Amino acid sequence: MSSMHQPYGNGLPSDNPANEPILHSIDFEDVDLSPTGLQILQIGGQAAIRHHMPMMNTDNLTPHQVMLMFIDKVFWEEHSGGLIMCSDMVQSSLCLPIPKGHWNVRMDGKTVQ
Repeated sequence: MSSMHQPYGNGLPSDNPANEPILHSIDFEDVDLSPTGLQILQIGGQAAIRHHMPMMNTDNLTPHQVMLMFIDKVFWEEHSGGLIMCSDMVQSSLCLPIPKGHWNVRMDGKTVQ
């Protein structure tokens, strides 16, 4: 849990008049997805993989395999309460949003809401 709730980036202004997203890095091991959250990740992940790697067969990927592809960077977005799970690509990152209510923080092996 060393990176949990650390703001992503340096020099973020304390006031946010444009209501820009404020991202906090969170360790993927501290995230617990709901069944719907897993389904969102599975469907979105398969679609993203098909788009970026069209030769890869995604039909037999398990939710766990897809999840492992999107743990390079994980963020909690302060305004929406959503989770953003990212996979590092060659020149960019591919990120999938998980809405608030479909994930929780896990601390010491227990889910905290």
